[in-house]
Amino acid sequence: MNNPARGIVAVVTGAASGIGRAAVEIILERGGSVVAFDTSPESLTWLSEYSNAVPFIGDVTIDADNRAAIELAETSFGRLDALILNAGVPASGSIETLDMEVFDQSINVNLRAVALGVREVIPAFRRNGGGSVVVTASATALGGEPNRWPYAAAKAGVVNLARSFALDLANDGIRVNTVCPGPISTGMTKRIEENTPDRYESLKTMVPLHRWGTAREVGEVIAFLASPLASFVTGATVPVDGGATCGSGQTIPVPQRAAV
Repeated sequence: MNNPARGIVAVVTGAASGIGRAAVEIILERGGSVVAFDTSPESLTWLSEYSNAVPFIGDVTIDADNRAAIELAETSFGRLDALILNAGVPASGSIETLDMEVFDQSINVNLRAVALGVREVIPAFRRNGGGSVVVTASATALGGEPNRWPYAAAKAGVVNLARSFALDLANDGIRVNTVCPGPISTGMTKRIEENTPDRYESLKTMVPLHRWGTAREVGEVIAFLASPLASFVTGATVPVDGGATCGSGQTIPVPQRAAV
């Protein structure tokens, strides 16, 4: 049976590592083609083993760089089917003392850059007869979190931004969805495991599946939403968090059973 997910052409931001890299690898493994968008050439050297991947060095907060990445996909592969907006920055600190420039950067990268990317991709998707936008939000978008107010605000904003875009762009055949990862093991979160093991374990206890997720598990959901397999899915917000956000917050998950 033919796989309708095979052969999509995508631009992926934040492609160098973690969830972005996982999404790129999945799309390439399934016969697709990717423009991998990140900030430094050194971070994308791993792409050299793939003939159907093109690196693009740029800044997601600059409209011209977003436009150039999209144009590169069309010139390299003839069309563009999906835009995966995964680039992001962490931000946390006390509301009383945190430099507001940290807040501004969080909004600029995690929220405003998504609007720029979607704005720039619309003409390419119209030429293609439609397309899919997938945005990496966060489980933090679905509720508050101590000291992470700059990140929480930006990620919550991007969820409703995507819903609004889904309504605005449906008549063009453009779907817009978000994924909300929970605790995911990546290079960025490795420092939590190594430097604050108590926090690492406490986060795990809040996940009903009793473990951290992998970048690949999030990448699979992204690849699905980007593909024709999700052709009737738009405006959705999909938690990929082992069930961490499905409870009311008034109880902790059922404890893990002891091994028999």
